Amino acid sequence: MKQTLQMTRVFPGFIFLLLFLSFSATSFGQTGSFNVTGIISNEHNFALPNVSVLNKKTKLAVTTNASGGYSIRATNGDTIQVSLVGTATQFFVARDSRKRVDLRLSEQVTTLNTVEVRTALGIKRSERELGYAVTQVNGDDINKAKETNVINSLAGKVAGLVITSTAGGPAGSSRVVLRGSTSITGNNQPLYVVDGIPMDNSNYGQVGTDQFGGGVDMGDAISAINPDDVESISVLKGPAATALYGSLAGNGVILITTKKGSNSKELGIDFNSTNSIETQLTRYDDVQYIYGQGRNQLLPVDQASAFNSLFINFGPRLDPGINLVGFDGVSRPYALVKDNIQNFFRTGSSFNNTVALSSSTEKSNFRFSAADLRYQDIVPTSDIRRNTYTFSGRSKFGDKFSVEVRATYMDEEVNNRAGLGDSPSNIGMNFNGLANNIDQELFKTNYKTAQGDYLDWGGGQFRLNPYWVIQEMYNKTDKDRLTGSLNATYQFSKSFSLNAKASTDITFLEYESYRPRSTPGALGGQLDQVNQRYTTNQTEVLASYTKQIGKDFNVSARLGGSINNRIRKGTTSAFSNMIILDAISAGSYLDKSVIPNDIPRTIRSAYGLVTVGFKNYLYLDATVRRDQSSTLPENNNTYTYPSLSGSFVFTDAFKVGTKILSFGKLRASVAEVGNDTDPFLLDLYYSLNQLPFNGSLNGRISSRVIPPIDLKPTRTRSFEIGTNLKFFKNKINFDAAYYSSRSRDQINIVPAAFSSGYPQQLINAGVIANQGIELLVSASPLSDNSKIKWDLSVNFARNVSRVESLSERVGEYLSLSEARWAGLRVVAKPGEQYGTMMGYDFMRDPDGNVILNAANLLPIIDPKMKVLGKGVFDWTGGVTSRVSYGNFSLNASFDVKYGADLFSMTNLFMHARGSATATLAGRDEWILSEENRLAAKKTAAEWAAEGKVGGFVPQGVINTGTAANPVYTRNTRAMDPSLYWTTFVTDGSNIATPFVYKATYVKVRDLTLIYSLPQALNKRLGLKASSIGLVARNPFIIYKDVPNVDPDSNYNNSNGQGLEYGSLPSRRGWGFNLNVKF
Repeated sequence: MKQTLQMTRVFPGFIFLLLFLSFSATSFGQTGSFNVTGIISNEHNFALPNVSVLNKKTKLAVTTNASGGYSIRATNGDTIQVSLVGTATQFFVARDSRKRVDLRLSEQVTTLNTVEVRTALGIKRSERELGYAVTQVNGDDINKAKETNVINSLAGKVAGLVITSTAGGPAGSSRVVLRGSTSITGNNQPLYVVDGIPMDNSNYGQVGTDQFGGGVDMGDAISAINPDDVESISVLKGPAATALYGSLAGNGVILITTKKGSNSKELGIDFNSTNSIETQLTRYDDVQYIYGQGRNQLLPVDQASAFNSLFINFGPRLDPGINLVGFDGVSRPYALVKDNIQNFFRTGSSFNNTVALSSSTEKSNFRFSAADLRYQDIVPTSDIRRNTYTFSGRSKFGDKFSVEVRATYMDEEVNNRAGLGDSPSNIGMNFNGLANNIDQELFKTNYKTAQGDYLDWGGGQFRLNPYWVIQEMYNKTDKDRLTGSLNATYQFSKSFSLNAKASTDITFLEYESYRPRSTPGALGGQLDQVNQRYTTNQTEVLASYTKQIGKDFNVSARLGGSINNRIRKGTTSAFSNMIILDAISAGSYLDKSVIPNDIPRTIRSAYGLVTVGFKNYLYLDATVRRDQSSTLPENNNTYTYPSLSGSFVFTDAFKVGTKILSFGKLRASVAEVGNDTDPFLLDLYYSLNQLPFNGSLNGRISSRVIPPIDLKPTRTRSFEIGTNLKFFKNKINFDAAYYSSRSRDQINIVPAAFSSGYPQQLINAGVIANQGIELLVSASPLSDNSKIKWDLSVNFARNVSRVESLSERVGEYLSLSEARWAGLRVVAKPGEQYGTMMGYDFMRDPDGNVILNAANLLPIIDPKMKVLGKGVFDWTGGVTSRVSYGNFSLNASFDVKYGADLFSMTNLFMHARGSATATLAGRDEWILSEENRLAAKKTAAEWAAEGKVGGFVPQGVINTGTAANPVYTRNTRAMDPSLYWTTFVTDGSNIATPFVYKATYVKVRDLTLIYSLPQALNKRLGLKASSIGLVARNPFIIYKDVPNVDPDSNYNNSNGQGLEYGSLPSRRGWGFNLNVKF
């Protein structure tokens, strides 16, 4: 495999060199042209950025920069068109004698005929034609602060799009959901299509969902896209918008269009550099700093008791005048070490640089970019190195035939991904509760013996010393990814064209995790390896026909077909009991386990689209698609689904446009989409037992699921209505949508009858429904006469996902994820919202008061599981703002999420270990009470009988009657506060309620201040354009309810959201950006 990886690192270089030379040779072969330059401004002589300047003859186009400047290649007699939405389009004729042309554009009410967005199959369509919701975000809007994972840049910018990052940090994956979940146990994330290439965005490896699980998040494919290569991202939300992509797009589609060659015949060079420091965004913000190490408010008396109480903060008040024998036998002051855990983390850094070359002629263009990312995480020894090379080119041969090629090669190395969830190497959990008087740096030199073996620090095999984790253990990931496409179009006539496309996406992944000998839980040493190849190949043919019928009707029709093949092939290996020391290789271990996998999946499709337009104000779309999936039984593996959508521009139809209402459109759609299941669920499959029996390896049936006989595809039917209104010469834009969808014949794994011999069965069972609203308001509220320009956008979305039914075999609910020790589960439960949290609450009286045990004052657990919350948000929203003054531009985006719940194991342990501020109540009173009791020479029982116990008074009631006739009285008795709080980690307690928090938050996602150098200065410097700016990524959390952790700290990106376990601090970046165009 390593040889294959090395080959893939060399071979793409030859590809890029050949492509570059062939296209650049064409690009520089043109003569007789010249550059026309100038400044475009408005009627008040304010510079206008983003004005389109088009050479009508060559079809080359450029846009003005922040200073209104442009430069476009032309020859004598070429007609140049200058246009901007909301202004009157102007034309001029290029002349060699007049190479500078300055223009002023006047305002004009427009019906936005020319506003285009990318839709299914990458087809550009006018916004007014669409009968469904599409949101397009320009690359510049997501590229200012430069997220390491480009998808995270969309957070807060698209209504109905919910993005959740795991605690794995920048190298981890993101969960993206559009308009709620449509599958109960399957994939709910959208399909990603990059320049027409469908991408397999499967997570390469994540933390398990059972009992929190443990492991690392190995990221996904989309996280490796270079942000500087992105031209735009279109989000297709409903089945009507995504129907042409078939079953792979049942959860929506995110179209990513990368940048193409420039519109200048000169060689253009674009350099973009964003560099930042990385710091902790979230810190422990609910910590008591008054009491330190010890139990029952008493100090440890010797080295052994100090060792056993390292993570217990129920000692007496801190006092630097007291010297305490430590866990290592050294005496130190019993004084506060503030931020003793946060100081473990370092200041990280991010260096992201891209250089791009581009050029064009009348017949061809090309763009080549090389990007280098060097990221150093806040966790010591954790880092990312990523290099990305992208080439795109287009050539036209004659007037009818054109070819586009695109190739990207990415080489990524990630060292020491953070352990998450219940992993013994989870640093966030392992340091939790460290006594306030202990400096974590003491463990830097106290993590191994003189012989190099692990030195126990009191955490056992489940909580390893973090310095052993980062210095002696390691994990590393090598990933090589090559994508490419060839796209050929033949224009038979003005009306008819034929397009053929072939694409491939190949990823080689190597992962290795090493635990040295003497590591608790792997005393003989452990080496785990994953070698995988992910391949997606697609071929596609699309015929297109357009025809103007008379003056009123315009008809277009498209008919196509595709074959999509996905293959995952490789091995997962585990080696234990090291016999050859200091040689980290498979041959150094006695016990070996190698499990191969070969998982193919094929979908064959045929589809069609017909669009009818009437008088440029009424449009009707009809689509149909037929898929054949290899993962369904032969009798049900072919399924057909249609869609119908319409758009009506009533301001044009009825001529009702006014000074107030500039544009008005109504839209509606209805659609159905089918979905299949995972491979290898239809038949039995076999494997060899890893342990020998009677001296030989024996075969066995590996299937745990009864092969289905009559499995059908899941089908989702949806309905959507919406409107788009623009006011005051398009200064205010209002877009609203209501949608409803229902997914039936859910494919779920359910318990099987014991008599079957299998534990599980795969059946069609269950219905989940979604309905919601989406609102978008964008405005430029300031007068055009103002020197300040302000663009503001606000979005809001509310979605309700409700489970309508499940199979009777499932029982009360279907578990999606479980929380260790707390007895809490995220479930799909009929009649409840998807992602409901089921767990154990306090026993309560009829008035809702907590019932306490009369004997020990501890809360009594209610034996019946209850709904404690939900892992999905009630509503989400966002605000983006751009303020421009002269050459300065201030940009900010805000992300708002409201109403979900988060169960926090971090906070549970902080309470149980005496670190949380809530544990302060009653401590002084308990200490004084115990001093008085001992002075009075009373036993604890005698002291309690006399009613003299002081301390923590649990809130609740005590039953002073009988079990049959209870009488509840408000509790006034006190107890040891440490006894109360430690009960929540006692086996069998399982009361989760106190640690379920609202996950509501308001975040600043990015903040940038950009200065564009004046055009005159650029000219003197020999530059086309340049800018420099200050950037901040995730700089602030304005509001949150969850203490000590980021509300986004889900430990994985599965369907069971709402569980947090030992999260690391989330990161924020502060830096600068430099962009130079030559």
